[in-house]
Amino acid sequence: MSVDYHRCYEALQLDPGASWEALRKQYKHLVQHCHPDRFHGDAEALGEVEANLRKLNAAYKVLSDYYKRHKRLPLDAASNHAGWKFQDTSELRQKSEQFQPARQWPVLKLPVSKWLVLAVPALLVILVISFLAFHSADEEEAPPTVGTAEAMAVHAGQEPTPETKSQALFGYGDAWMTVLKVQGEPASRTGDSWFYGKSRVDFRDGHVVGWVQKKGDPLHVRGKLPGESQSGKTHLIRLGDNKKRVLLIQGPPVMKSERRWGYGPSFIEFHNGKVVRWHSSVLRPLAVDKPDARKD
Repeated sequence: MSVDYHRCYEALQLDPGASWEALRKQYKHLVQHCHPDRFHGDAEALGEVEANLRKLNAAYKVLSDYYKRHKRLPLDAASNHAGWKFQDTSELRQKSEQFQPARQWPVLKLPVSKWLVLAVPALLVILVISFLAFHSADEEEAPPTVGTAEAMAVHAGQEPTPETKSQALFGYGDAWMTVLKVQGEPASRTGDSWFYGKSRVDFRDGHVVGWVQKKGDPLHVRGKLPGESQSGKTHLIRLGDNKKRVLLIQGPPVMKSERRWGYGPSFIEFHNGKVVRWHSSVLRPLAVDKPDARKD
């Protein structure tokens, strides 16, 4: 079956004798102006350019195959194109200038550096720290968290004595590690109780919940209040107690403000210097009558 190469040249608007490079350039030029993406706003023109695009592709394939076989184009003599009438696509070109491609907005391509990825979390941490520092500016300076007799005396408004300077104390709610550091290894252990001679320290969930102190086997506890004897019972914080009593029984808070003293997950609230509310967590119990209380 013979191939009409004249129609292929006519579809590509190519003159006989044109080189292979000229054919390729002409094909790309026509495809660019007749691409369907440029006519989304005109249904009639869209149908026309799609049909024309199919002709261009078919003609280019025929001539390309011929060139691969013969290393030349079929019409390389000017005498073979007499009477040719090329297709006029000027109207299509005008319409293509009116209708821009559907994806006309350029895509902003920015190189994403790994340092930028690492900087985002660091910036968030800085913002969180700044926020917390701003909102805690009105709080008082937190006292020492170590349960020493010297720190308790200072925050109670007393002058520390040589005895309190050298003696560490433990109290209600302290962890077993604090007791071990202050009191040392117990003589024996039974269940949740540690025995130091006849004296005993009781624990629940690893925290001190009480003790019994016997004469001759002293415990380094901070539950003894001025003017009271260590009879073996645990002193408890009650509603209406002042801050000095809370400090002597529970010890220095981890976080301190005018209205609230925090002991880890537990806290005690004050109004006019008096205890009005508390919350005692099992993770850090307070020396109080019951876990939660409020003064009406």
